[in-house]
Amino acid sequence: MKKAFHLGIVWIAAAFVSGCVLAAGPVPFAGVAVTGPPPAPMVEARPPPLQPRALWVAGYWHWTGMQYTWIPGHWEAGPAGARWRPPRYLVRDGVYYYEPGGWLR
Repeated sequence: MKKAFHLGIVWIAAAFVSGCVLAAGPVPFAGVAVTGPPPAPMVEARPPPLQPRALWVAGYWHWTGMQYTWIPGHWEAGPAGARWRPPRYLVRDGVYYYEPGGWLR
């Protein structure tokens, strides 16, 4: 009886762990599935920078978990030596994905 119980636990654990695999092989895009593509970008004027080290972050559509929200373009002082990578949008096998932007060192 104990052996059957332990084998059952092993099978349940194996099924659980195998269910956690999201994709086979390397995945170069670490986005989240979204309901569709973002709207077209808004046209914005770029004001002069307020700080000497600030970098321009162009406006973009950010996925909130339920919908896209426009983040206006702005000047931002990122970490020293870093560069801004804008958000990315991808369609894979008919599913839309969003990957937030961020500062890269």
